[in-house]
Amino acid sequence: MPIFEFSCKACGKVFEKLQLAGREEEVKCPQCASESVEKKISAPFLPSSVGRPADSGSCSASKAAPKADGCGSGG
Repeated sequence: MPIFEFSCKACGKVFEKLQLAGREEEVKCPQCASESVEKKISAPFLPSSVGRPADSGSCSASKAAPKADGCGSGG
Protein backbone atom coordinates (compact mmCIF):
# COMPACT_ATOMS: atom_id res chain seq x y z
CA MET A 1 0.00 0.00 0.00
CA PRO A 2 1.41 3.42 -0.89
CA ILE A 3 0.86 5.11 2.48
CA PHE A 4 3.05 8.15 3.00
CA GLU A 5 3.84 10.07 6.15
CA PHE A 6 3.58 13.87 6.13
CA SER A 7 4.45 16.64 8.54
CA CYS A 8 2.56 19.94 8.60
CA LYS A 9 4.85 22.97 8.52
CA ALA A 10 2.12 25.19 10.01
CA CYS A 11 1.04 23.25 13.11
CA GLY A 12 3.58 20.39 13.31
CA LYS A 13 1.04 17.56 13.08
CA VAL A 14 2.42 14.30 11.65
CA PHE A 15 -0.11 12.23 9.67
CA GLU A 16 -0.38 9.49 7.06
CA LYS A 17 -2.10 9.63 3.67
CA LEU A 18 -2.82 6.96 1.06
CA GLN A 19 -1.69 8.10 -2.39
CA LEU A 20 -2.27 5.85 -5.38
CA ALA A 21 0.14 6.09 -8.32
CA GLY A 22 -1.03 8.54 -10.95
CA ARG A 23 -3.67 9.99 -8.63
CA GLU A 24 -1.56 12.31 -6.54
CA GLU A 25 -3.81 15.00 -5.15
CA GLU A 26 -3.09 18.05 -3.02
CA VAL A 27 -2.34 16.99 0.55
CA LYS A 28 -3.83 19.08 3.36
CA CYS A 29 -3.23 18.81 7.08
CA PRO A 30 -6.22 17.14 8.77
CA GLN A 31 -5.78 19.35 11.84
CA CYS A 32 -5.39 22.89 10.43
CA ALA A 33 -6.16 22.37 6.69
CA SER A 34 -2.83 23.91 5.69
CA GLU A 35 -1.38 22.89 2.33
CA SER A 36 2.13 23.53 3.62
CA VAL A 37 3.06 19.91 4.26
CA GLU A 38 6.27 17.98 3.79
CA LYS A 39 6.52 14.31 2.81
CA LYS A 40 8.69 12.46 5.30
CA ILE A 41 11.01 9.61 4.42
CA SER A 42 9.85 6.44 6.16
CA ALA A 43 11.65 3.14 6.48
CA PRO A 44 10.00 0.43 4.36
CA PHE A 45 8.41 -2.59 6.00
CA LEU A 46 10.43 -5.75 5.46
CA PRO A 47 9.24 -9.12 6.77
CA SER A 48 11.68 -10.83 9.15
CA SER A 49 12.27 -13.57 6.57
CA VAL A 50 13.94 -11.21 4.07
CA GLY A 51 17.54 -12.24 3.47
CA ARG A 52 17.17 -15.81 4.76
CA PRO A 53 16.98 -18.93 2.57
CA ALA A 54 13.41 -19.99 1.80
CA ASP A 55 13.59 -23.21 3.84
CA SER A 56 15.32 -21.74 6.93
CA GLY A 57 12.12 -21.15 8.88
CA SER A 58 10.28 -24.36 8.08
CA CYS A 59 11.54 -26.32 11.10
CA SER A 60 11.96 -23.60 13.67
CA ALA A 61 9.18 -24.92 15.95
CA SER A 62 11.52 -27.22 17.84
CA LYS A 63 15.26 -26.99 17.53
CA ALA A 64 15.73 -30.07 19.72
CA ALA A 65 13.55 -32.26 17.50
CA PRO A 66 15.31 -35.03 15.57
CA LYS A 67 15.96 -34.36 11.89
CA ALA A 68 14.60 -37.70 10.73
CA ASP A 69 11.56 -36.04 9.23
CA GLY A 70 13.62 -34.62 6.39
CA CYS A 71 13.62 -31.20 7.96
CA GLY A 72 17.16 -30.00 8.32
CA SER A 73 19.85 -28.15 6.52
CA GLY A 74 20.17 -29.42 2.99
CA GLY A 75 17.12 -31.49 2.95
